[in-house]
Amino acid sequence: MEYVVTLERDTNSSYWVRCPDIPEMNSVGDTVEDALKEALDGLETAFTIYMDQRRAIPKPTPANAGEYTVRIPVKVAAKVLLFNEMIAQKVTKAEMARRLDGFQASADRILSIKHSTKLETLEAAFAVLGKHLDLRVA
Repeated sequence: MEYVVTLERDTNSSYWVRCPDIPEMNSVGDTVEDALKEALDGLETAFTIYMDQRRAIPKPTPANAGEYTVRIPVKVAAKVLLFNEMIAQKVTKAEMARRLDGFQASADRILSIKHSTKLETLEAAFAVLGKHLDLRVA
């Protein structure tokens, strides 16, 4: 999962970063490398906003040659996909918790972008939605 980002140099020689697919995301960095690193934090923060508002997180559009992209870590990508599936099936966090083990804290942790959830736990969450998680090496 990679999101296209645009970099714009400002008057202070910093780079402003925006994401066409996630308009709520913005970040800044002193160098291109720093800006792209900060863009990941900006995207993760925007994902949290979408989750708090129970809005589906937009899928990334394919990148064109020469465009900058930010790769989302596998566990974060899995959480985004899980959240979007919950929205599609109209499953709340409370319902997800009930289906898993009855503890609300479990569902909160599974969907927390900053929490390091085990892949086995994410697989179990997909399973209660009638789905499974596939990984591939590219």
